[in-house]
Amino acid sequence: MRGGRSFWKMNTALLREDLFQEQLRQFWTEWSKPNKNYPTMVMWWEQVAKVHIKKLFVREGTVKRREEMQMENIYYVCLYDILERPIQHAKKRAELNNLKDKTVKLHNARLARGQIEIRK
Repeated sequence: MRGGRSFWKMNTALLREDLFQEQLRQFWTEWSKPNKNYPTMVMWWEQVAKVHIKKLFVREGTVKRREEMQMENIYYVCLYDILERPIQHAKKRAELNNLKDKTVKLHNARLARGQIEIRK
């Protein structure tokens, strides 16, 4: 598939979330109401459903990225706070390792979303 300005990629990881599925169901019932006003289902799909689905996925993806960035920023603020505090070296190392683990998990979760799952 070609990429570019007029193309977008659906984030299928959102479909695994129960909250997003419920939100999609609610919007789908709302979007399905005016389909009687279109001569064919294809016209309704192209002009209504497809557009709304794209907007919903883009909006939810933006919210997810914003939340991840905020969480990452919180971890870095905590990290710098620990570095500046005058505490024992062993305690400081334990707290820094804990934050490092959380930051690595956050990055790994982000990377895992970009990988394709192959099931046999």
